[in-house]
Amino acid sequence: MIFQEPMSSMNPVLKVGEQIAEVLVRHRGLGWKAASREAVALLGHVGIGEPEKRARQYIHQLSGGMRQRVMIASAISGKPDLLIADEPTTALDVTLQAQILGLLKDLQQEMGMGVLLVTHDLSVVARYADRACVMNGGEIVEQGPVEPLFTSPQADWTRRLIAASTPQEPPARVVARNDTPLLQVTGIVKSFARRARLPFMPAERQRVLHPTTFSVARGEIVGLIGESGSGKTTLGRAAIGLIEADSGQIFFDGVDMAQASRTEQKRVRRRAQMIFQDPYASLDPRMSVGDQLAEPLRVHGLRHGAAIAERVSELMTLVGLKPEWAQRRPAAFSGGQRQRIAIARALALEPELLVADEAVAALDLPVRGQILRLLAELRDKLGLSVLFISHDLQAVRQLCDRVLVLYLGNVVEEGPTRQVLQTPAHAYTRRLIDSAPDIHQALRLRESA
Repeated sequence: MIFQEPMSSMNPVLKVGEQIAEVLVRHRGLGWKAASREAVALLGHVGIGEPEKRARQYIHQLSGGMRQRVMIASAISGKPDLLIADEPTTALDVTLQAQILGLLKDLQQEMGMGVLLVTHDLSVVARYADRACVMNGGEIVEQGPVEPLFTSPQADWTRRLIAASTPQEPPARVVARNDTPLLQVTGIVKSFARRARLPFMPAERQRVLHPTTFSVARGEIVGLIGESGSGKTTLGRAAIGLIEADSGQIFFDGVDMAQASRTEQKRVRRRAQMIFQDPYASLDPRMSVGDQLAEPLRVHGLRHGAAIAERVSELMTLVGLKPEWAQRRPAAFSGGQRQRIAIARALALEPELLVADEAVAALDLPVRGQILRLLAELRDKLGLSVLFISHDLQAVRQLCDRVLVLYLGNVVEEGPTRQVLQTPAHAYTRRLIDSAPDIHQALRLRESA
């Protein structure tokens, strides 16, 4: 079986080669030396460069795509007849997703095994599967060959899923771009220290962001897209002061953050909040939802006594949840409801800018659509600006007014969303778009293969 998240399913204290070798010893009866050599060969077989080196590393030292390839190598080491892949590419960007799914297809044909692909991404099913089963409420509501199932679905739930995954472009909005944008980032650069190759050598620095400039107007939603490792999250966090840039300037509502007093910086940072990708990790499982929404109000001294409870009820209602649910802990909520709670917490201090970092990446199609609509409604109702970081081009197309394309720490293209995604000027943007076909494009690719 291939699981969704290698970091939680692989052993963090064993080197990846040892983990694969362990499977070979137990299930194929190889000696340890032979198993170690076979583990290296398997890593090379699944497309990992320098397999001898990677076999000596731990899972946390590898990139997201490499981690998933290690998981695949471990899963096929026993030469299975059936491989179950449970959301194997949900957390990966579009280019890595295409690579991993292509690898699975090649291995399936090469080894003659069956693959059960569990996914909420219908375009993946349309591109790679032979047959599909559609489930709802624990029951299979429709099944059959992929092409007729997607072109003439019989079940209402199937039609709803297809509608939810079909690209929907919002009506064109005119955003007033005043002389002073809410957020102006000018030429920021960020590097991180890398461990030195030898103890006596100085640490190397890897530049993650090259001089980068962009702005976000009031009431505007700007999408930030790019592959894993392109610098999206670093740029988002640097823009609101969660990490310090090496150089460059960041202006929030005309205030130069580098020159502002500590009091002014604190006031400005209250006006910019972040929504993280995984509400399972960003919410405290031991605290009630109400306490977590109240905490920022208490810390900043904005509300007291009964006013805090009143504000918590307002926030729950604002994100479409019942106020009485505030007494529950996060474990009582679904993934989509937890993300609504995370949004409510980000709104507690009445910010003017939200940075949403892969906020819908882990959600299934109907829930993803609900969260995107919620963000659009909050923008309209509260006048919020949003920096929407995502590798999901369909979500960006549906929500964002403008889009920035980030490649290796450089903004290589920017402009109105419709223009950039329909007529991309840069080769990298075209590659991203080609890696993320919708259902109908996936079916056409299937026919031409």
